[in-house]
Amino acid sequence: MKKAGEPFKYFRLQVIKWSKLHPSDYPWRKTNNLWHGLVAEIMLQRTRTDQVLPVYNDFVNRFPSPQNYIDHLKEADENIFTNLGLLWRNEAFKQAALQIVEEGIPKYKKGLMSLPGIGDYVSSAFISFHLNKRELIIDSNIVRLYGRYFGIKTDAESRRDIVLRSLADKLTPKRNFRTYNYAVLDFAMNVCKTSPDCTNCVLKSKCCFRRSMF
Repeated sequence: MKKAGEPFKYFRLQVIKWSKLHPSDYPWRKTNNLWHGLVAEIMLQRTRTDQVLPVYNDFVNRFPSPQNYIDHLKEADENIFTNLGLLWRNEAFKQAALQIVEEGIPKYKKGLMSLPGIGDYVSSAFISFHLNKRELIIDSNIVRLYGRYFGIKTDAESRRDIVLRSLADKLTPKRNFRTYNYAVLDFAMNVCKTSPDCTNCVLKSKCCFRRSMF
C-alpha cells in the first residue's frame, strides 16, 4: 500500500535530481540585489529566458538601484521593454520604480502586489527566489506539467484553480522550496514543453499523459 504523500515525494525527488544534472546558470539566480531580482522576475513573466538575458545584463550594469533608474528617466524616457516586445509594461514599471524609491521594496505578498504591474506570479517568484520564503510557483508551463503528470484537465485559468493550487502546495517542500521551484520551472520549460520530450523524461514511467499514449 502506498503511503500518503508518496506520489508527491517521488515527483519532487525526480525533478530535483534532473535539475542537478541540468543546471541553469542565470545571473538573476545569483544576485543579492533585491531591486535586480524584482526586475528579473518582471522581465521573465511570459518571456523566454534567452530574450531576457541580454536586456537584464544591460539593465543591471546601468541601474544598480531604483534611484539610478528614476534619475535616468529625467534625462531620457527610455522603454526598457522594447527588445522584449512588451512595450505596454513600461509605464507600470516606471510607476513601480517610483513607488519603490519612496517606500522601498515590499517584503510581503500584499505589498508587492500593490506595486503597479505586479501580480500573483511575479510576487510569488520574488518572495521564493529572492526573499527565500516559501511560496507556490505556478505559471502556464507548470500547469501543463502538473496536468499531464497527474491526469488533471487544465485550461488557461487553471493557475488560479483551487485544486491545482492545493496540488502545488503538496508538492512544494517546506524547507527546500527554492531548489524545487527552480527545478520545476526548468523541467516544465525544457522537458514537459508544448511538444513534450517524453523520451528523456525522468517522470515518464508514472506519468498519466505518457500512459494514455499507449
